[in-house]
Amino acid sequence: MKKVFLPLNIRIDNKKILFVGGGKIAMHKIRTVEQYTRNITILAPEIHDDIKGKGFTEIVKRYEPSDLEGYFLVYASTNDEEVNRRIMEDAEALGMLVNVVDNRELSSFISPAVIRKDEMTITVS
Repeated sequence: MKKVFLPLNIRIDNKKILFVGGGKIAMHKIRTVEQYTRNITILAPEIHDDIKGKGFTEIVKRYEPSDLEGYFLVYASTNDEEVNRRIMEDAEALGMLVNVVDNRELSSFISPAVIRKDEMTITVS
């Protein structure tokens, strides 16, 4: 069955966003999301030096389903497809939106390419 995505903008002020995974896969998405909010938590056994210490909340541990509690959006951005799938299933069971980075088939939302100039944002999907 073909996945169908509705283009929309989602309000994230005062919303907590969780990235499970702290490597290069996560780093790419974090660079986009941090343009809109600093309310980002990174949960991973290891966090890449390029994103470590940038003011995000850092939780250094392996993923457990209870880690999802209290977040608005979740990015499954590990390099382990099985862990990403588990994060997706756990998040959807809680009614949360989840993006499995680089896997639109498992994602309940996707992030398009972004061009931003001052107050104007253009996205391309």
